[in-house]
Amino acid sequence: MNTQTLVDPWDSANEAEEIQFSNEFWGQVEARSWYCVLEKEIGRVEFDPQVHSQDRCRTAIDITVRPLVEMGLKFDLTRSMIAESREWVSFVLPSIRELGIHPRDLNGKWVKVQTVTLTDKTGNPVTYTDINGTVKEKTTIKFLKIFFSEDECRSDYLANSGKPVHQYKTGNGTNGNGNGSDNKERQTALAFLKAYVQSACRGQMDINIIRETLALNIAQQPLISKYFTVDSPETIELITQYMG
Repeated sequence: MNTQTLVDPWDSANEAEEIQFSNEFWGQVEARSWYCVLEKEIGRVEFDPQVHSQDRCRTAIDITVRPLVEMGLKFDLTRSMIAESREWVSFVLPSIRELGIHPRDLNGKWVKVQTVTLTDKTGNPVTYTDINGTVKEKTTIKFLKIFFSEDECRSDYLANSGKPVHQYKTGNGTNGNGNGSDNKERQTALAFLKAYVQSACRGQMDINIIRETLALNIAQQPLISKYFTVDSPETIELITQYMG
């Protein structure tokens, strides 16, 4: 679609181009890990040493890749898994190590990832049945590249997408859609903050413990701490929301 502002949906429909879906994504990572137990018919529940036995403790991994605006996608690539599983140990973790970084350093990074079919030890695809009763092959993600900046990530995407680079301004605070890069980065930081607040509030009603947990997590995440503290209005609002 061209870059002019369209106010009539039929104008958009008239000029629409099919979105070409790919198994490759370029974007920014939100990654977190937390201890959990697996509850039947519930799934992952935060591990509580006062309630659960230590042998039930597992490591939950949540990874979200928020695609570049230029990809034209309206969804994030999200995978939730258990670290003590074949998916993490045999597929995701090796791809991270090949990039020369520790998994804890993924958060906030700009990357290129690929969705691949998850297979069992015999090499057969792992399948599941969706809500419509259709059997599908389960996929997971492999990390292919890590970039120093959003601009570098965008350049790599444009070089592989065939889209003309001159359509997008880079290195000067804009990203081709009229929004400043600082504003976009702040929105990404807010999304990460939301995930941390939700995790800190899960099963916890003591506001002091929640604040201590968040203060520590925010301090360890440069992208979040650049814009927010535990006393920021956005943080307080999120705490109120998730405690309520």
